[in-house]
Amino acid sequence: MAAKKASEARPRKEKLAIYLAKDGQPAAGDLIKLEDASDAIPLSAEGIEATLYVKKERPKPPPPWTDLFTQRPEVPAGLFPATRSVGAALLVRRGSRTFALTFGTGFHLIKEVAIERDFGLRVTLSSVDPNKLRSVDKANYEDNPLNSRTQSTKEVDIFDLQMDSEMEMLYALTGISNVSVFGSHVSGRDSLTVAVEITLDSLFTVLDEAISRFDGPLPLQFEWVDNIRRVKDPEIAQVLDLYLDEDLKDPTQCVLWLGEPEVVDWEKQIGYSFDRRPNTPVLPVLSLGALMEYLTKQDRPLSVDTLRATSVHVNDSDYQSVKNWNAYRCLYAELHLDAERYMLRNGLWFQVEPDFVKKVDDYISRIASCPFALPAYDCDREDDYNKKLAQSDKTYSLMDKKNTKLGGRYDKVEFCDLIRNSSDLIHVKYYRSSSTLSHLFSQGLVAAEAFVGDEDFRVRLNQKLPPAARLADPTVKPKASAYTVTYAIATTKQLPRELPFFSKVTLRNAMKTLQALDYQVQITAIEVAPDLLIKKKCRPKQAPSQKT
Repeated sequence: MAAKKASEARPRKEKLAIYLAKDGQPAAGDLIKLEDASDAIPLSAEGIEATLYVKKERPKPPPPWTDLFTQRPEVPAGLFPATRSVGAALLVRRGSRTFALTFGTGFHLIKEVAIERDFGLRVTLSSVDPNKLRSVDKANYEDNPLNSRTQSTKEVDIFDLQMDSEMEMLYALTGISNVSVFGSHVSGRDSLTVAVEITLDSLFTVLDEAISRFDGPLPLQFEWVDNIRRVKDPEIAQVLDLYLDEDLKDPTQCVLWLGEPEVVDWEKQIGYSFDRRPNTPVLPVLSLGALMEYLTKQDRPLSVDTLRATSVHVNDSDYQSVKNWNAYRCLYAELHLDAERYMLRNGLWFQVEPDFVKKVDDYISRIASCPFALPAYDCDREDDYNKKLAQSDKTYSLMDKKNTKLGGRYDKVEFCDLIRNSSDLIHVKYYRSSSTLSHLFSQGLVAAEAFVGDEDFRVRLNQKLPPAARLADPTVKPKASAYTVTYAIATTKQLPRELPFFSKVTLRNAMKTLQALDYQVQITAIEVAPDLLIKKKCRPKQAPSQKT
């Protein structure tokens, strides 16, 4: 009997989703959607001031499929109960801080603008065993922003969960807890989620531990999380847009350019236009100058609002729009506000840790400059430029489009675009966007790694190499020190200083690996022919008109 009473006295294990308010003591209406909640119920508990809000539920009829049966006289009324979702939010004040705990569907009562974003993530990072993680949610911001979740059936570290600490943003984490008051597992995103045996009178122990870990520094193993963070606060994003509006008044003094926000098929498109009217210029490449010229003719200012309202169309060979974005998504910008650096990419703002910026800039500043100059870039396509150069200068051999099977996720690899004097492996790219440059740096790395590390790849590649560059025995590992990986970028910018930051990170990572393999690495800017920068086509009058 005594054992039974002890069991009944034991606290029930509850799943808690804990949010932290931005302001220390906000009014209830600033944090809770009071219009969607029943009247507040004050609760008395040890060490806290608590108020319960229960989510209002409108009666819902049974699902429509039940009509198939309820129309029959044999089926009694009320057999199928009305469905409803119960939810509640508990507003808790502890000292100078305010928390909101949600239960069921109570998270619908929370005003997101009033909570600390990433509160749960930061507490979790300070509370998990770094070698016993189960799941990460992450976003890639190198090329296209891709959201993904990686889970493991057993406890692993974060890199076994395929997290790239420099090219991906971590925004949720689940793992084994190191903190007894958090229970066995802890999960964090904006809210901290734990399952613990607790009562209202002991709730303060969990809240105190959570705020202590939130206010403290991240563990050494997770310090990289603060290198680059997405700006989630809409008010901060609005302020950054205001600063961007100021920069747009004189774009020549700022780090701004226009580029594709995602991958496009260059073989199937002829250029870009800002509307679908007849005789609208179709541009071979996106440029901020062309957009400014277009807006000036329409007597519209270059501003954030205008960019959001202006379309960028990708045109096929029939001058039809096969894809479009708003121009704000196509704008790449970097803002320097005192010691802070922010970047706009694909319509999203990111904040970069100053120390991380310095480390990246310092490293890539050591890349060697190319000792030879390539001719001006004056072609619409990169393959035309490569072919023209190889035909006009016999020291260059064309490798463009000569893909070699590698296997795995890369399938086929282009070894390089041009080989100069049998030892310079040149990768050519016209600077259109940060994603194209990141692809360029990664392509050079993958091909160079395969050359020294994959015998089957070398055997297949050797058949495609020019006679002077062929290996006497492709089964023997070549000396990487005899080769130079050259990144040749057609641009008007200063390299590598004026590269987009994400591209700098990719270049640094590629440099580290290539130099560790004993390759030499260098970069060069190819002059862009002036005619190419202003070259335009026009959509013919006979093409069917489509208004923006």
